[in-house]
Amino acid sequence: MQGELKAGRYEIEREVGHGGMGVVYRARDNHLERTVALKVITPALLHDPQYLRRLSQEARAASAISHPGVATVYEFIDSDTEHFIVYEYVDGCTLREALRGRRIESEEILDIGMQVADALAAAHEHNIVHRDIKPENIMLTPSGSGVGRVKILDFGLAKLHAPVVMPGSGTDAETGPVSDSGPLLVGTMNYMAPEQLQAQPADARTDIYAVGLLLYEIASGTNPFVGQAPTSTIANILTKEPPPLSARNPVAPAELDRILRKCLRKRKEERFQSARELWVDLANLRRELRGEASSGRSTPAICKLELPLAISRGAARGLFLLIQAAYLTLYALAAYFLPSSIHRTQAIFPGLPGSALLLLIVCATAVHIYFFSAVGFDYPDSGRLFRSSFPILLLLDSAWAGSPLLLFREIGALSLLVMVALAFLPFAQRTLLFSAYAPRGGRVSSIQSPAPL
Repeated sequence: MQGELKAGRYEIEREVGHGGMGVVYRARDNHLERTVALKVITPALLHDPQYLRRLSQEARAASAISHPGVATVYEFIDSDTEHFIVYEYVDGCTLREALRGRRIESEEILDIGMQVADALAAAHEHNIVHRDIKPENIMLTPSGSGVGRVKILDFGLAKLHAPVVMPGSGTDAETGPVSDSGPLLVGTMNYMAPEQLQAQPADARTDIYAVGLLLYEIASGTNPFVGQAPTSTIANILTKEPPPLSARNPVAPAELDRILRKCLRKRKEERFQSARELWVDLANLRRELRGEASSGRSTPAICKLELPLAISRGAARGLFLLIQAAYLTLYALAAYFLPSSIHRTQAIFPGLPGSALLLLIVCATAVHIYFFSAVGFDYPDSGRLFRSSFPILLLLDSAWAGSPLLLFREIGALSLLVMVALAFLPFAQRTLLFSAYAPRGGRVSSIQSPAPL
């Protein structure tokens, strides 16, 4: 495809993305000498009326919205031999790619949410419902600081819809699609609202649900409804409430949790009734956070989360890694000297077979190698994983805390001091992980934040 000329003027440079319906190429508009993006239907679907209709629908929907948060449509080519949309080329990465690359802080989450809500408000004013808001369809442009400009992509599933009418106005609270050809299950399952799964009409509040889920995933690092199989995912969306945001992100503002929970209500009537309402609440929260920061105060969730160690994040991680290396050295020495010291072990712990000691060495070594690797590579969920496996780690390390007794004849009371130090190390590791990761957004904190006063 590289170098191919489309419609006599668009020269394809390279592929930049693809999906179920088509492929997106970066291309050069030789007439206007600018870079553009071409969304082209794949050859296998080129003669499928359904997909041609969807492409045409996407072009009409996106071109109807004039907003900096929506990629601009320059042209729609619909001929006997060629079918594609010419978009402005948006340089940057998708939100999904950004989530893989770094952690996104609370203020950036609010910035993303506000920009997405603002763009959707513009779409909803034109009675257009996106119906497929997800990290893959949100583009982040480069910025020296913050997240830069947010662009909503892919209106391929957009639906022209009658506006929502509030109860008490003398008409129904909601109406079906303007062009109603029967209920269809459309969207990406993991991000569908309950009404989409039930094949009920979608409206602006369907997009609001998806925005809430999007922001929840950014803040917590997980989609709370994804199950082991599609059936369990559907059941979770229809019946399960998302866990409190503080369970995954202890330093997230409580107000953000309230906003996201309102977005994720099962009944549309209980959600924000417009994207503009959502924008207002997000903007108010961001204003509060910035105001408290400028006045020297933190947010309520953060100010009650005092770090136990006044050391840098790098120092905390370094000390944690040093402890893991010390444990691994201890296990290597224990395995080496086990055959020659088995009689001492059995004198202190009668009836304990050597195979049990060897199994203990193997299990403890595996656990500490895992956390050495996780923290060494700065895996985002290291703290949460450490917290969940802490009982196992405490059991293994407590068993090894008794090993200095084997040297009691040689070093006397010093062995008791070493034993106390080894018993303390699991808690020291937990404190170090908390100090290392809580300031980075809390999602990986190893300790829950205190309850608000």
